[in-house]
Amino acid sequence: MKKILTASGLLLLTAANTALAHPGHDHSDWSSPLVHTLFYGAIAAVIGTAYFVIRQSRRKRQNTQQKED
Repeated sequence: MKKILTASGLLLLTAANTALAHPGHDHSDWSSPLVHTLFYGAIAAVIGTAYFVIRQSRRKRQNTQQKED
């Protein structure tokens, strides 16, 4: 597990340098609103999925605790 975390950390560090060297994109381009909508939509989907998984996990834990009592 430690090897995987180390390798993924190093990969992120190399990707970060590449991302910082990116010149960006033109905000006046016709596709800019679509790209931004998809980007923020993906972030919202990840947050929503995380909320759902955490909520399900808590419910399951509460149900098992109630059965033990």
